[in-house]
Amino acid sequence: MRIAQCLQVPLFDHGGVEVLVREMISRLHDVETETFLVSPTELSEEQRQALTGIKGTFVWNPSASSMDENARLSTWLREHHIDLAHFHLGGTYGWGSRSWNACPIPLVARSGIPCVSTNHGAFSIFDCVGKQRPLWFKILSLPPFWISKLHQLAHVRWEATVSQHDLHAVKRWFFPMRRKFLQLYHSRLCGDEFSSLTSISDLRTPNNPYILCLGTVGERKGQQYLVEAFLKIAETFPDWQLVIAGRQAHEPTMAKIKGLIGESPHAGRVHLLSDVPDDLAHDLMSHAEIFAIPSTAEGLGLSLQEAMFAGVACIGSRVGGIQDLIIDGETGLLVLPADPGALATGLKQFMSDKRLRERMGSAGRASVTEREMTVNGMVRRYLNLYHETILGGSNHRS
Repeated sequence: MRIAQCLQVPLFDHGGVEVLVREMISRLHDVETETFLVSPTELSEEQRQALTGIKGTFVWNPSASSMDENARLSTWLREHHIDLAHFHLGGTYGWGSRSWNACPIPLVARSGIPCVSTNHGAFSIFDCVGKQRPLWFKILSLPPFWISKLHQLAHVRWEATVSQHDLHAVKRWFFPMRRKFLQLYHSRLCGDEFSSLTSISDLRTPNNPYILCLGTVGERKGQQYLVEAFLKIAETFPDWQLVIAGRQAHEPTMAKIKGLIGESPHAGRVHLLSDVPDDLAHDLMSHAEIFAIPSTAEGLGLSLQEAMFAGVACIGSRVGGIQDLIIDGETGLLVLPADPGALATGLKQFMSDKRLRERMGSAGRASVTEREMTVNGMVRRYLNLYHETILGGSNHRS
C-alpha cells in the first residue's frame, strides 16, 4: 500500500501536526506501508536518516500558480502509483479549500486517486477570513469560501477531526456534507512513558512545587493569561513556581509575558524555558504538580494528553478538544478562556489541596488509558480506514 502524506508545512517543524505525521510515517513503515511525502521543503540527509520509511518526496511550491501546482502534484502521484493521498489541514480551510481552484484535492481525486483529509483544528467557521475583520464583513464574505469547502469535501472519501468537539462543529458548519466526517483521537504516546521518574535540576525541590505549561508560546496558546493568573495568587502560595516551556514563536505574546513578569515582585518564580528538548520536556512533565493549558483555541492538546497520562493534575480552558480530555471536576478543571481571574481560582483550588491533585491526576491517567490514546491506536485506526477506503471504495457514513 502506497500512501502520500500531504503537508502544507515542513515535516520537521515543531507543530503538533508535524509531530503526529512523523509518528505516523515511522509506524506505517513498521507495517510495510510505503509513504510518500508532499511538503513545501525537501528533506535534508540528516532528516531522512532520522525518519526512515519515506520513499519519495514531492516539493509543493505554494508561491506558484495553484492550477499548475495541482496538475504537477496529480501527475506525480499517478506516476508513483499512489493508492491514497492523505491531506493534513492545519485548520478547516487548509490546502486552499476556501478557493474553488486553489485546492488540489478535487483534481487529484478526479485523476483516480482516493483522497482523505484530517482537520487538525476546527477553530471557527470564519477561519477563512482575517480575525481582525468585523463580524459583518465575515458574514458577507463567508458564502463563496463555504461553497469551496463543500467542493473539497465532495472529493474526499472522509475527513477526520481530532476531537468530538470539532466533529460536532464541522457537522453543523458543513451540514450538506456531514456524512463525510469522522473523529479519530491522535497521540504520540507509546504507553510506557512516565513509568519511572528521573531527577532534574534544582528547579524543583521539596519546597518548590511548580505549575507547568508546555507548548509553543503564542497568542492562541494563552500563556499570558496563565502568567497573570499566577502572579495574582503568588503571594498566597510563596513556595510555588510557574514554568513555561516551549518554542517562543510569537514575539508580541512574549513581550506581554515579559512585561507582566517585569512589573511583579515575584518575577524570580516565573521560569521561561525556550527550545526545550524532548528529554527535558519529559522530565518537567514527570515532576510537575499541576499542568495548565490556557489556550483560547485548541484542536486536541497533545501536551495535555501527555500530562494526563503522566498523572499530573490538569487545568485547561473550556475550548476545543480540551473539553474532550478534561471532564470538569472529574479528570481535571475547566475554566473560561482568556480569563485570568477564573484561571487563578482554579489554580488556587489545586494548589491548596494535594489530595484533589492526586485524585484528578489518577482519574486523568485512567481516562487516557481507557480511550487508548496512544500512537499505536492512532495508526491502527488510520490503517483500517486506509484499507477500507482503498479496497472498499465507499465514502464514510456516520
